[in-house]
Amino acid sequence: MMSIADDLEDEISEIENSGVQKVHNGLHIAPFELKPYSWLLADLSGNNGAFYIRALLSKLNVDEHHVFKWRLENKFKQYQVFNYYMPGCMPETLSFSKQLDQHDGVRKIEKLFSKGFFLKATLGDGSFSTKSWDKTAEFEQLSKLPNHTKGKYESYMLQRKLSIKCEFRVHTFSKGIIPRLTYLVQGDKQTDGFQHVEKFLHNVLQNLPDVILLGTFIAWDIALTDDNEYYIIEANFTGFHPEYRKGFQTTGYVDNYEYGAIICAWINRFFGEKFGVYVYAIEDRLFESHSFYKSFAFYISLFNNINIDHLINITAEPALTFIIYLGEDTNKLIVNLIRHCLLVDFVNNYFVIFKDEYFLNVRKLFAKNNQLQLRAESWFFTKDQYLLIKQLGYDRRKQISCYHALRSMTDKSCVII
Repeated sequence: MMSIADDLEDEISEIENSGVQKVHNGLHIAPFELKPYSWLLADLSGNNGAFYIRALLSKLNVDEHHVFKWRLENKFKQYQVFNYYMPGCMPETLSFSKQLDQHDGVRKIEKLFSKGFFLKATLGDGSFSTKSWDKTAEFEQLSKLPNHTKGKYESYMLQRKLSIKCEFRVHTFSKGIIPRLTYLVQGDKQTDGFQHVEKFLHNVLQNLPDVILLGTFIAWDIALTDDNEYYIIEANFTGFHPEYRKGFQTTGYVDNYEYGAIICAWINRFFGEKFGVYVYAIEDRLFESHSFYKSFAFYISLFNNINIDHLINITAEPALTFIIYLGEDTNKLIVNLIRHCLLVDFVNNYFVIFKDEYFLNVRKLFAKNNQLQLRAESWFFTKDQYLLIKQLGYDRRKQISCYHALRSMTDKSCVII
């Protein structure tokens, strides 16, 4: 550990003298019905996915105010705390106010810009999608403001700009990485890239104190540089944020239009397996309020009916093949599931079955993806057999087609979806 900065002593002392959160231990199964309680909806800075995460964490006895005692949503405070426990895990970062308040501070900061630093706000969200993380162009205006801090917390900071090869979003709970929920945010996919970034983050988690991590759901943005070094860009803490967009916040991925319901259903299965806490039913009022909940229930049902034991184990290779019955190209829920699984390297291979008349459309949907094997239904049957198959309903067609696909495969490590 490095020496404690003068303005960090109080936080480090409090962190190291605070008790850890006592999370539901998983010894007792605790399924619950998702209901729109007013206290869950109050001060909710997010949408349906955020509501679900809040309900789940409340069942785990998580205090949504816990980590914000130390204002860790502030990116400069993050840097100070993380760098204290694991020096060098984040890009070099300097206090904007301290640099500016020096003699000839403006000129010194401009010199830092020429050396590769940029100006960044310490509070905010969605900066990648809005391309608003770099405030350097606003330096002259910001340097003239009377206050550059709010109390003892920085409003802006100076950070060394990285030459980024690719950037990842990795999700954790307590001191564990949630498997199959790592995304490539930007850049080209690297060979075994997900495993390497997760290994880096695992090392970070071992160095940070339990009092910060236990019971904390975090979305980490991690960069891989051109020099093949990993750095934490920022950690997005779940809980009640006290200032910027005040209210309960979590990773925005759970509210994603295409994949949010899938992500929440996977999280639901993960927490059910690891902690015994999961949604088993959704109240009718929620079904009526938004299509998200119908999709959520559909994906919960799918994940509950597959064997995912070794997919929950983060160290296991995703050696399964998914046999997926798509049926029609208009089956958007299954199409989105396939696309999401490809994004997070859920398993190695996918065997996708569909009605013959949708062959061209399905091929266009998943063009140039060598993880997918596309199979029309008729390929498994004789001409006469298929005339009978075509008259069956969806569920029976799926059952028979997937059974014949399974019989034709030499690799028996398959799961039917």
